[in-house]
Amino acid sequence: MKTMKLVSRIEKLLQCPPDELPIRKLRKTIKTIKQKQEDLEERLKRTRRKGSRRRLQLKINALKLQRTRGAEIYHHLIAIHEHGKETGRRPWN
Repeated sequence: MKTMKLVSRIEKLLQCPPDELPIRKLRKTIKTIKQKQEDLEERLKRTRRKGSRRRLQLKINALKLQRTRGAEIYHHLIAIHEHGKETGRRPWN
């Protein structure tokens, strides 16, 4: 999946209210972002051109930031669920 599509997907998920956020979809998106980030890091190791390396590093930094934000929200929602403070509906549906 393209980098910008992943970023827009996580942004859309993070804008949802916490009680309506599909946790499974968030977790899957975070995992996909992590895989994409690892692929880009491998490409960065093989790339020699300065301009290409800079562009790849920018993409990696953007993915890292979005993944961190998504992971924070995910862990917060899981903590709420484990403490029984949910709204009556299972948050992973």
